[in-house]
Parts: sequence; C-alpha cells; structure tokens
Amino acid sequence: SVRVSFESPGKTVISYLSVLVASIVTMGDEEDFSKLPTEQKVVHKLFKVRIQGYDEASKLFRMQDSETNPAFQPYGSLIKKFVVDSNALAQEKGVEAAFDFVKNASIAGRICSDVVGGVVTKCMNARAKTRSKGIEICLMFFEIEKGEIALEELLGGLKNKQPKIVVGCLETITQAIREFGVKVVGIKPVLKVMESQFEHSDKGVREHAKLLAAEVHRYIGDKIVPSVQKIKPVQLKELEE
Repeated sequence: SVRVSFESPGKTVISYLSVLVASIVTMGDEEDFSKLPTEQKVVHKLFKVRIQGYDEASKLFRMQDSETNPAFQPYGSLIKKFVVDSNALAQEKGVEAAFDFVKNASIAGRICSDVVGGVVTKCMNARAKTRSKGIEICLMFFEIEKGEIALEELLGGLKNKQPKIVVGCLETITQAIREFGVKVVGIKPVLKVMESQFEHSDKGVREHAKLLAAEVHRYIGDKIVPSVQKIKPVQLKELEE
C-alpha cells in the first residue's frame, strides 16, 4: 500500500514510484515463467507455474500420433511427481496430465509402481475429481497390461491407516475386476487379503469389502467361500444371491 503524507509530498511520489516499479518487475517475472520449457514448469516451486506446465504437458501428450514419440521421454521420471503435488489445485491438473501420459506413451509401463503408489497415498484421500482421475490412472495400467504391478500397489494400500485410502483401493480393485475380469486381475492375491477387510473397524471399508467379494463371486462362484470364512452368514447369503 502507498503511504500518503501531506507534510512530505516528495516522499509520497517516491513511494508510489516504488510500488509501480515493483509491479512492473512482478509482471516481468510472470512473463519469464511463461517462456520456461514445459518440463521446467511442471517442477517449478510456484504452484501456478506448475498448473500451467501440467496443462501444456496434457496437450503435448494428447497430440502425439505415436506412442513412441521422443516427446514423451523427458517426462518419464517426472510423472510420479504429478500425482503427489502438495497443492490441491495443481494436483488436480497433475493427475489429468499423468493420465494422458499413461494412456498415450509406450514407456508408461516403466513407471507403473511409482505412479500407482503415489495415487494410493496422495489421491485416494484427495478431492473428488483428483481421486476419480487417480482411479482412472490405475485402471489404465491394467489396460496396458501392467495390472500385476498396479494390483500389488493397491493391495499394499489396504494396510494404510486411513480408511479413505483403503476404501479407494478396494473400489479400484473391484472396478478393475468388473472391467477386465479375473484373467487380467490376478485373483489369488486378492482372495488372500479380502477376508481381513470384513473385520476392519471402519464401516465404509467393510461395505466396500462386501462389494469386492460380490464382484469376485460373480466370476468364481462358491469357490470364494474358503476365502471368506469370517464373513457373517447373512453377508454370505447376500453374495450368493
């Protein structure tokens, strides 16, 4: 703010000029940010610059006509940072860009573990749009035949102390089985951990465990019974129906 002094008009003018110069410098800095390469913007310390970078990266990933285009290479090691951005607004844009990368780049499979791991810990408990896109990223890895690695990270998320994260992982596994079937989603490791979820202290987790069991039951029928011995009889009856 400009300090007004009736006793010293000269100082008032100087103060005004100082503010004006500072504004011009700031504007100049913003213009400099816009000239930065996209790969520098996405890792910039200012979240507004990262948002701009994520938007540019999304467009870049979508416009490539070949999944092996060299344009993807500089971002291979950066995508995992997109999904764990500490700023909620930037993270929302980051997961969108990450999804576009996984969908379009042939090298996406290499970063499956890091990206899904980041989604599990930082997106499953985030705002709704970020969470939804994070789940889409996980499902995309199943689609590009990296389901075994993605599933391992999702199953690991079931050990998290935050119920929201556990629910997100259960929901994603359930959706993966629904969309790709038990031939793509390895069912054995799922059966090993499913029963313990029925004893979880959180009601939401228990409900989503039931939904997962129902989806598994749809594929393998009564073969699921040995894996759900701790399930209540009424719940088992619901599955069979």
